[in-house]
Amino acid sequence: MPTMNSGSSEALRRLHRETVVEREKLRKLRRAILVGVDDCRNGRLDDRPIADILNDIDD
Repeated sequence: MPTMNSGSSEALRRLHRETVVEREKLRKLRRAILVGVDDCRNGRLDDRPIADILNDIDD
């Protein structure tokens, strides 16, 4: 039979898992931003409209 403490422990475990997932998402986002900044600094950006780029990808 679950006790009040077991419910609290489960809630803390769930919160910890959610925190870990959010930190991982932020880490990936930071990395993607840094790659974009590096590309911009080194002139590796495509100045075509998005529709043109997507058309090239589809071909």
